[in-house]
Amino acid sequence: MNHASAARAALVLAALVAAGWAVHAVTEPGAPASAVVRKDPFVDPLDAPAIMHARVAGRPLMTVARAGNRLVAVGMRGLIVVSDDKGKSWSQVVSPVRSDLVALSFPTSSDGWAVGHDGVVLHTADGGRTWVRQFEGRMAAASLVNNYKARIAAGDTALQPYVDQLLLNYKEGPSMPLLSVWFSDARHGMAVGPFGTAIATDDGGKTWMPMLERIDNPQFLHLNAVRGMAGGVFIAGEKGTVFRLDPASGKFARVETGYAGSFFGIAGDERALFAYGLRGTIYRSANRGASWAPLKSPLHGAVTSAAPIESRHAVVFVSSSGEATRYDEATDTFHPVKTGRPAAFTGVLSPGDDACVLTSLEGASLASAR
Repeated sequence: MNHASAARAALVLAALVAAGWAVHAVTEPGAPASAVVRKDPFVDPLDAPAIMHARVAGRPLMTVARAGNRLVAVGMRGLIVVSDDKGKSWSQVVSPVRSDLVALSFPTSSDGWAVGHDGVVLHTADGGRTWVRQFEGRMAAASLVNNYKARIAAGDTALQPYVDQLLLNYKEGPSMPLLSVWFSDARHGMAVGPFGTAIATDDGGKTWMPMLERIDNPQFLHLNAVRGMAGGVFIAGEKGTVFRLDPASGKFARVETGYAGSFFGIAGDERALFAYGLRGTIYRSANRGASWAPLKSPLHGAVTSAAPIESRHAVVFVSSSGEATRYDEATDTFHPVKTGRPAAFTGVLSPGDDACVLTSLEGASLASAR
C-alpha cells in the first residue's frame, strides 16, 4: 500500500465505505444493487459542486452536529443536509465540492466548519444554509511546507522533520483527508488527519498553518479526532494514544492509555471522558484525561461515535455493526438503545431530552435513549 492509499485507509469508516458505499454510489436509495451503472466522466471533486438530489433520505451520512436549533449532517460526495425539526425531516443545501465530508464543528449557532477528503475545509456563516471552500489539499502542499521553510530560514531548524513529513504526505497529490475539526470559537480552530496531519487557524479559517510540531507525535501517528471538553482539548489517535493540550506551553502531551489499537474518537463532559475504537473498545477517564481505564463494553463493531446526554448523566455509543448502547455513569452499566432498522452507524447526537439523532450509510434516523 502506498502512502496516499494508506492515508485513505486511515479514515475512521474506511471499512464501512468499502462495504456499503459502493452500492449507494451507483444506485438511488431503494433501487436494487443490481441496477445498471452509468459511468460518468471523471470530475475533480474539488472543482465540482455536490449533485443536488430530488430525495436525500437514505443517502450515506458520516456525522451530525447542532447549529443552534438546526441540525446539520454531512456525507459522501459533498452531501450536506439540514433539519429544522430535530431530525424528523431533512433537506439538502448546496455544497461547493464533491469530496466526501466526514466531520463538523459549530462553535456558534451560525459559524460552522466541515472537513473531509482531499483536505477540504468548508465554512458556513449562516448555520449551515450556505457554504464556501476555505482550504483544500492542493493549497496545503505548498502553504504548509512554505510556512515551515520560512521558519527554518529564520533559525528554527528543529522543524525540518515536519517539512519532510508534509512532503511525503502530499507526494502523490492532494488526496490527504482531514478526519476531524474543532473550533473553540468563531476564530480559533484546528483539524487533524492521517500521518500526523494537523493544521490550525486563528482568523476563522482565512489562513491555516501547520501545527505538527505542537503534538508529541514523533512517529507521525494517525490523528483521528480532536475535541474540546471538560476544560481541555484532546486528540485521539493511533496505537491507543490520547494527546492532551498543555495550556502553558500550547503543546499536546502524549498520554499512554494501555490500549494497543486505534482510537477513532473522543467524547465526554465535566464528569468523564471516553475514547473509543476497534472491536467495541471504550476507555474512560475520570481525571480529565490524565489516566484511562477500559470499560466492559457490550459492543462488538468499531465504535464510531458517542454523544453525552447531560440530563441523564449518560453517554450513547454507536458502532459500525449497527449497535447502539447507553452507558449510565451513576451505575456503571450499559443498556441497549433501540434504533429500528439496523445500519452501519457513523454518528450520534443528542440534541436535547432523551432523543438521539443517528447518521449511517443508510441516512439519518431517530432513536430514544431511554
